[in-house]
Amino acid sequence: PPPPPPPPPPQECGNAEGPAALFLHGGPGGGCSPRSRRFFDPAYFRIIILDQRGCGRSTPNAADDWAASIFENNTAKLVGDLEKLREFLKVDKWEVVVGGSWGSTLALAYAEAHPPAMTNIVLRGVFLFAPDEVDYLFQNGNTAGQNPEAWELYTKFIEDTSDNIAAERTNYLGAYFKRLQGNEDMRMKAASAFVGYELSISKAFVDLEVINETLQAPGRLIPFALFEVVYMLNGGFMRRGQILDNVHKMVEGGHRVQIVHGRADYVCQPRSAYQLYKALRNAGATNTSLEFVAGAGHSDSEPGLTDAIVRATDSVRDAKTGGGEAWA
Repeated sequence: PPPPPPPPPPQECGNAEGPAALFLHGGPGGGCSPRSRRFFDPAYFRIIILDQRGCGRSTPNAADDWAASIFENNTAKLVGDLEKLREFLKVDKWEVVVGGSWGSTLALAYAEAHPPAMTNIVLRGVFLFAPDEVDYLFQNGNTAGQNPEAWELYTKFIEDTSDNIAAERTNYLGAYFKRLQGNEDMRMKAASAFVGYELSISKAFVDLEVINETLQAPGRLIPFALFEVVYMLNGGFMRRGQILDNVHKMVEGGHRVQIVHGRADYVCQPRSAYQLYKALRNAGATNTSLEFVAGAGHSDSEPGLTDAIVRATDSVRDAKTGGGEAWA
């Protein structure tokens, strides 16, 4: 096998002397953008942003070296990367960890594996990696209820490139994985169809400009498609039910958990956020909150979700300072 990849490169900004805040992007493989740091007050927080293994600024990138980027790329390794990063940066505890979509999954896995490593957790678009969540999104066509055109295009790509569609209809994720291992032209077409489907159902108001921009960038497109397919096929590299079964570790760790979720989220279903909230409460959590954001879908760029995340991180700041000034 190829050698293990080097640790992902972090980006640091904000107040170098302030409490540490960690941002975890979605996907898997989605990577960060300049706006990722804008969920935190830069006058207060020491803001840490990183691209997870195989995507964004991390090397190797899946668009350049498929085999090396996928080697040892799994949830346990990503959790280990976060702990190594904390130790490297000499952070005693993350004051707040913010994760959305897959980033919420990773934040939860990290919190349960290393409870002392953080104090506050802000989650957007909760995904627990239950089998029904994966099937809803990529296999049984339930997203077609609200987004019939998107589901049709997602499945049509497989039908148009298949020599055994009866078999491949039983495993669309496997069919996409097969094509993502093809020649360069096939990889790009498969990645475009896969990512285009997810992006087209990610917002309450579809943003074609953002979708087209993403689909023209192989360095972002290929990792997003490849790692999302691989992780979905492998149940997030976690035991079934692992996250909900272990929420007691977060309660014992004294974590404050703030959950925000778009009421019109067609990627990660609102019921997952509610299941997590109820599980935490049933385990004895008294410092857990859940806000369903009306008129918002899945993307953290939607105004309602952006506002909810910023209010959540501001509340972490204000709990320490007794209040804060408005910032932009």
